[in-house]
Amino acid sequence: MDLTGKTVLVIGATGALGGLIGNALAQAGATVIGTARTNDSAARLPASLAQSLLLDLDDETSVTTLATYLADRPEPLDAIVNAAGIVGFGTVESTSAADAGRLMRVNHLAPAHLISRVIPRLVESAVAERQPVIVGITGIVSEQAFAGMAAYVASKTAHAAWLRALALELRRSKVRVLDAHPGHTETGLASRAVFGVAPNFPLGMTAEHVAQVIVAAIVADETALPSERFAG
Repeated sequence: MDLTGKTVLVIGATGALGGLIGNALAQAGATVIGTARTNDSAARLPASLAQSLLLDLDDETSVTTLATYLADRPEPLDAIVNAAGIVGFGTVESTSAADAGRLMRVNHLAPAHLISRVIPRLVESAVAERQPVIVGITGIVSEQAFAGMAAYVASKTAHAAWLRALALELRRSKVRVLDAHPGHTETGLASRAVFGVAPNFPLGMTAEHVAQVIVAAIVADETALPSERFAG
C-alpha cells in the first residue's frame, strides 16, 4: 500500500502506540486524522496529524457523532487504525458485570459500531483502487488467555473474531483487514487500569518497535500479524 495521499483515521492517537503509528503514517505521506477522548487529551496528539477529532469510545453519542461525520464527509477515507483500548485486572469472581461490560464496550462494541458505519466509504476507496485497510490491535490475548485478565481477554478476543468475520465479508470488496497481536508493550496502559491492579509483568517490547512492525505490515499489504512476528 502506497500511503502517499491516503487518508487514515487513527483511533486513539493520543496514546503511546497510536501516536507513533499516526506520526509514522504521516511521515510516509498519509493524511492522518487522529482522535482524542477529550479536548484536554487532544494536546497530546502528534503535530504531524492533519486533523483532530473527539471520540470517547465509552460514550455511545460520541461514537455515533463521529461515525456520522465520517460517513458524510466528502473527502475519501482509505484506512482505519484502531489503537485505542482500556484494560482491567481481576479474577472472574471479583470482576463486576459493569466493569466487564465497560471493557467489552470500549475494546470491541464501540469500535465495531464505528467501523461498520463507515464501511461504504472504504468500499468507495476500493472502487477507486486506493487499497483501503482496517487495522485492529487485539494483542497476544486474542491468541492466549491469562489468569486475572478474563474480562480483558474476552473483549479483545471478541474483537479479533469480529475482525476475522469482517475480513471474509469484505474480501470481494477488496477492503483489507489486518489484526496485530503484539505481546506486552511498554505503553503505560497497564498502569492506567480502569479496575484492579496489574501484575508484575516482565519488561515488554517498546512501543516504537511495535508501531514499526504494524506500519510495515500496512505498507506490505499483509492481513495478519501473529504475536511471533513481533519477536526480536
